[in-house]
Amino acid sequence: MLKETTTNEFDNTLNAVNNLSEEDAKSLLKIIYGFVNTALTGDGGDKVKLEVVDKLSNIYKRIPELNGLKDNKSSEKND
Repeated sequence: MLKETTTNEFDNTLNAVNNLSEEDAKSLLKIIYGFVNTALTGDGGDKVKLEVVDKLSNIYKRIPELNGLKDNKSSEKND
């Protein structure tokens, strides 16, 4: 059951990434770059690197939410 849940979450996230606007995708890449650059050049060691991986994972998990908010905003404009 856990594998199926993980697979569904992975597939949902990939679909959500595919639905990002160009502007949203560029913003996301900038945020990711900032985290990765800090992890690689900072003095936090492995602990910071693990924290960055966790933060990036959380960002990706929230992409479907972002698309949902964007969709709701678009439908409100059309009403």
